[in-house]
Amino acid sequence: MAVVSQSGGFSHAIAEHLMQQRCVGLSYIVSCGNQAGLTVEDYLGFLVDDEDTEVVGVFVEGFRQPDELRAVAARATERGKPIVALKVGRSENARQAMLAHTGSLAGTPEIVDAVLRQSGIVQVTSLNEMLDTLALLGAATRYRRPGWRVCVFSGLGGECGRVADVAERTGVDLPALSAETVQRIASFMPDFASPRNPLDGTGAMYEDATLFPRMFDALLADDTIDVIAVNMRVNVPKPGGWAPSRQFSKQMREAVGGGTDRLVVAFNSFAGGDLDREVVQTLADAGVPFLEGTESAMQALRHAREHRRFLERRRQRAATREAGLPAAEHAADLGAARGVLSSAASMRLLREFGIPLVETVAAKTSDEAVSAAERVGYPVVLKIDSPDILHKTDVGGVRVGAADAAAVRRACEEMLAEVRRRAPAARIDGFVVQRMVRGGTEMILGVKRDPIFGPALVCGFGGVFVEVMRDVSIRVPPVDLHEARAMIAELRGAALLRGARGRQPADVEALADTLVELAVLAEAHRDRLLALDVNPLLVLDEGQGVVAVDWLVELA
Repeated sequence: MAVVSQSGGFSHAIAEHLMQQRCVGLSYIVSCGNQAGLTVEDYLGFLVDDEDTEVVGVFVEGFRQPDELRAVAARATERGKPIVALKVGRSENARQAMLAHTGSLAGTPEIVDAVLRQSGIVQVTSLNEMLDTLALLGAATRYRRPGWRVCVFSGLGGECGRVADVAERTGVDLPALSAETVQRIASFMPDFASPRNPLDGTGAMYEDATLFPRMFDALLADDTIDVIAVNMRVNVPKPGGWAPSRQFSKQMREAVGGGTDRLVVAFNSFAGGDLDREVVQTLADAGVPFLEGTESAMQALRHAREHRRFLERRRQRAATREAGLPAAEHAADLGAARGVLSSAASMRLLREFGIPLVETVAAKTSDEAVSAAERVGYPVVLKIDSPDILHKTDVGGVRVGAADAAAVRRACEEMLAEVRRRAPAARIDGFVVQRMVRGGTEMILGVKRDPIFGPALVCGFGGVFVEVMRDVSIRVPPVDLHEARAMIAELRGAALLRGARGRQPADVEALADTLVELAVLAEAHRDRLLALDVNPLLVLDEGQGVVAVDWLVELA
């Protein structure tokens, strides 16, 4: 294992704990400071190619070479070599501390998260989670079973209840034991024992030395279990004190010494105090990592599972070669345009990249608005047309459902008066008339720009409450159809698009296609595009496509 850290103190704190407390071998300890010479990405590149390094941990404040980071992560994926990153600097206070400490320029946290996730880099949020994830991944590199069904085995009834809650919260699967295993354990356990998962060995296993190995053997033989997580207290005992875990660890080493295709781990209920090296070394000799807390142990198991699934998805995608990436051969010429584009210029740009737009006509006067409404067909939506007004609803600049010429004239007059009252300094170019689209699910698609990683694609549930709900997913281009579908699926409200509670399923494939096109637009104009919002984009019923009804484009 190798550790790279911008913090000199943490480089040794992490590495020394892994060596001295977890009995993990280290290949390199790197303290790269403020990256004045070589960067974090340079060191990661060396370690990914290093044959003596199987897992890399990195404590990082700021990245310097985003393209190199993604290239290194791609090589790590090809080699099946995990990188675990603890990225600090999410809060404004932390970013200011970093600027004073190392001169790092922090990227937007959500965009950095997206880059790491897309690259297959395992993200952790605490040192304890990092240590446990590194220790587990070091052992899991040799795990070959396809499943991740976990059985927890403890001698504490309270821990069984607690770990069940933590597993559910972290998404770790604790399936029921097989009927044969339940019957086998019940045949030698006390009557008050209840064989289930998590398995409570009860206080009897501390009194009868034969019970622990018999229960552990029963779990090893259960083909419905892929991972066995044994909970044991491993703090250094007082001289002459009671240390049952020493015997348990020896019995575990004997049981797995002949080989097993299961992933076996041990974990303490909480992190605290020095660990009993006699126990940890015995487990390490058998290839069993020791993890130090219930929460971080379950998080580590989830990380190991998700990293393996990421590798499998990448292999499948390479085999099918479904890229789904359209070429941007004829990117719109933006000329000398800058700032917020007019509605007409924004429409030209979006159409150039195949973004479906609702039929829209600009009008200078209310009479022109009536002509436009008759052209697109009643009812219509009327909006104020102003480069100085970014959010039209905030100043009364939208009217919906004008059904005839009189309603259009009345809406124009009322809207104009209201906007002039609420935004007197705004330049008003007239009105925008749109065909009214009924139905559909309101989504927001957008592009935001990070100073380090460039443009990032945003997808979420839209409308006027988007900033309140914040149900969004983020990716950094290039984005193919696989990634676009994953963006949609991870939204909290994704069930609404699948047809929840009697609704018709929405055209998710059309939404995914539009995300891919928007990602190509963002890449084509990465040096000019500051921000882009399509809100709302209406996702119609399955087979009927999507249509954008409002948009905003800002250029550098």
